[in-house]
Amino acid sequence: MDLARQLKQGITTGKVLFGQRQTASACIKGDARLVLVAANCPEGYISDLTSSHPDVPVHQVMMVNRQLGAACAKPFPVSALCVIDPGQSDLLTLNPNL
Repeated sequence: MDLARQLKQGITTGKVLFGQRQTASACIKGDARLVLVAANCPEGYISDLTSSHPDVPVHQVMMVNRQLGAACAKPFPVSALCVIDPGQSDLLTLNPNL
């Protein structure tokens, strides 16, 4: 799967939230269907997220936050993002690896 292409497809046709705070908020509300975190996302954030929301799948990508931001066509680094609605993308087929 070409992750960059699927991210762009999901962003344009679905609903994706960016950032650690928005991702955590969506998990608390129960809206999150998938969380993607960058390779250099802080371990404390990842462990808090997985322990407090074990029902939300978390996938760590092999990109650092600057690369993940660029893949999402954003001019800023993205360390965490949350898929609410995948739209026409195949993002929900990613297996949780954390």
